[in-house]
Amino acid sequence: MSQCKLFLATGLLIVAGCSTRPVTYVTVREAKFRTEVNSRDRLKLPLSVEARERLLRFFKAGGDTDRIGREIADPDAERRYAALLDKLSDPVNLSLEDLTEKQTFKNWFSKPPIRQVVDAREEAPPAIDPVAVTDDKYWWIFYHHQKKLVELLVVKAIPPRMKR
Repeated sequence: MSQCKLFLATGLLIVAGCSTRPVTYVTVREAKFRTEVNSRDRLKLPLSVEARERLLRFFKAGGDTDRIGREIADPDAERRYAALLDKLSDPVNLSLEDLTEKQTFKNWFSKPPIRQVVDAREEAPPAIDPVAVTDDKYWWIFYHHQKKLVELLVVKAIPPRMKR
């Protein structure tokens, strides 16, 4: 009887280990769908007037840098993101806790933050994992140092389902 229990327990462990659990990670997309070409171009926090304008141009272009200055894909971008950009321009709102625990940004980012960011441009994983949050249109990837949010990369989100 004990061999039967051992076999059953082993079988349950194998099945539990093979269950389908979604792997939650964010990939940094190709250059035309992100706010930077390389990490030297990353937006500094708090946002300056120039950084705000750069973000608004990106949002108005629908997250496609090829459209910047040529067409407006999202005419409501300024209205949608103005208050968020105001918060990101104020150093008072830029602690890591504001993003992860205090819910300072809950009006824009309702889903929990993700720490697994895959950026194939980097030679090695970062020493401190960035924190990524989404508003479903974009991934906002925050880089932090000494519990302060110091840099930002915004990447157009990939739709959950591919259209056929």
